[in-house]
Amino acid sequence: MFVFENLPAYIISNEHQRWATQAVPNVKSVLTVAGSGDQALFYKLSGAKIVDTFDITCNARVIQDIKYAAIKNLNLEEYRDMLIKLHHVKGDIMSLPEMQFLGQFLPSETLRIIENNKSLMFGYGLDASFYPENIPSEPEYAKLRDALDKPFNFIWADLGSLSTAITGKYDLINISNIFDYVHSGAKQIIILIKLSKYLNKNGHIVCLPQVPRYKYDKVKLSHLAYERTEYDEKHAKVIVFQRTK
Repeated sequence: MFVFENLPAYIISNEHQRWATQAVPNVKSVLTVAGSGDQALFYKLSGAKIVDTFDITCNARVIQDIKYAAIKNLNLEEYRDMLIKLHHVKGDIMSLPEMQFLGQFLPSETLRIIENNKSLMFGYGLDASFYPENIPSEPEYAKLRDALDKPFNFIWADLGSLSTAITGKYDLINISNIFDYVHSGAKQIIILIKLSKYLNKNGHIVCLPQVPRYKYDKVKLSHLAYERTEYDEKHAKVIVFQRTK
């Protein structure tokens, strides 16, 4: 489908998801990059009822589905240990005892991706022990176990073609830090315009730049405008755009 369809996924987010997913409060429907699956989980914890995801690599779907199955069937310590093992495994992830158990709970399409991919599926970034802030607490883990009723919907698309694959509207679209690495400033504007059509009234698009190449405080489009930038205590930031019409 894409040149990068089998890129390794992150085993855990390197963004502060508990904070970032609350930068725009009270959203009920979200479309977010899948990434490590943590984005969807923390949006669910923040109160979103509908959480759909997208990513350029199908491995993001796999780790997201694994986390869903693990939360429903493993305790928190087992969940955390499994993530560390998954990041470091060199061969078939299904060789892990935890995955042999969880395989029965994974969608058939996810199992097919694993079968065709075999190794280095989650090699990006660091293992889960380096980002404890993105591991749910015991109360959050229990809340997720009750709240999750099916795997998150996944759209296999890169950001440039995402708008052609969306069928609904959302209160918020999270594009993470993708703008740091791809697309010229002009192309970014086109993407923002196209995505804004899939926002509910007063809806938001957020990005989380880590290596920003452009400033966005002057962006004012026909249906979308820069609203604000939020900073956490470590100076990470969330840039917020809002649909204006």
